[in-house]
Amino acid sequence: MTNNTLIRIGCVVLFFFLSGCIPKSIVDEVSLMHYVGFDRENSMLKGVVVYPNYAQKNNSSLITANARNPSSLKMELGHKSQYNVEMGQVRVIIFGDELSRYGLSQMLDAICKDPKYGIARIAISSGSSKDVLEKTLNESPLYLIDLLDKSMGNEGIPNTDLHTMYDQFFGSGIDMYFPNLNLDSDGKIIVDGMAIFKKNKLQYKISDKEALLLKLLTDKNKRGTYDFNLNKNDHNTNIGVETLYGKHKTNIINENHEEKVKINLVLNIELEGLPDWVVLKKENDYTSLKYSLQKSISSEAESLLRTFQANEVDPVGLGRIHRTKHKNWSENNFYENIYPKMTFEVNTKVIIRQAGVGK
Repeated sequence: MTNNTLIRIGCVVLFFFLSGCIPKSIVDEVSLMHYVGFDRENSMLKGVVVYPNYAQKNNSSLITANARNPSSLKMELGHKSQYNVEMGQVRVIIFGDELSRYGLSQMLDAICKDPKYGIARIAISSGSSKDVLEKTLNESPLYLIDLLDKSMGNEGIPNTDLHTMYDQFFGSGIDMYFPNLNLDSDGKIIVDGMAIFKKNKLQYKISDKEALLLKLLTDKNKRGTYDFNLNKNDHNTNIGVETLYGKHKTNIINENHEEKVKINLVLNIELEGLPDWVVLKKENDYTSLKYSLQKSISSEAESLLRTFQANEVDPVGLGRIHRTKHKNWSENNFYENIYPKMTFEVNTKVIIRQAGVGK
């Protein structure tokens, strides 16, 4: 035998030897958590996990446990499962409203230090996370992650996941924000606006429409539905438009010794369901509708920025933009002395790409 042949044989033998040393996790012998929820209950930390039950096709199981800290909670959850608890397949992490207002610092720190967590969505629930997760038991195993992905992809909810949380939580000059989950009158899970944090505590919640405006000011993906009131002569109606794509540019300038935020927003839109008295082939109707839409978006975006300012939150990340222009930038100084005095100007340009048949 040649030396090369001996080397190849040795590599094969070594491979089979080492493969026996790798810890094995057989799918139906572990609890692969899909959804994890955390609540605060009687000064204790409550964990809720949902995992697929392979013994019953398309069904999931739920277990809960209480503890005083995240490490003990994971152990208590393991005690209630017949298999090892594995976090590597967690798709969604939900924090209850009470825990979010109390503070997520301890939980986020524990999640960040656990290498088994992959790319997961994070959400806040209006009540407890348990209330939401119990409803997933009647749905397909991936219902909740599909709901969040769809909302962020096409329905105006800003994109967030574990990676954006790392950036916002550990970084400076920006505040965290996550989609807010609620139950409708029929007990179905819905995405209901966004939850805005100040440091590690829930500070303020915004509506679906405000969430879309935040998305337009921050995300590359700008898909969503925006509605506005159109007044023309003796007519008044509410019109919905689909935002398809676009871009934004944010600058902070010094104007008359004041810091001013100027945002230029370009949006490509699709119009549908226009009333009969709006005929886009008529230049006057086209100009009037376009002007009303641009004015509405700009005005409501400026109002949202002032609302963020009044509630002392900065999900847009204006602190980061300000930091790039100031060498000795201080986060405390910015949010205590500069941010409260800022003024805002949003300029919107709308490009109508589609207007429906016959318009």
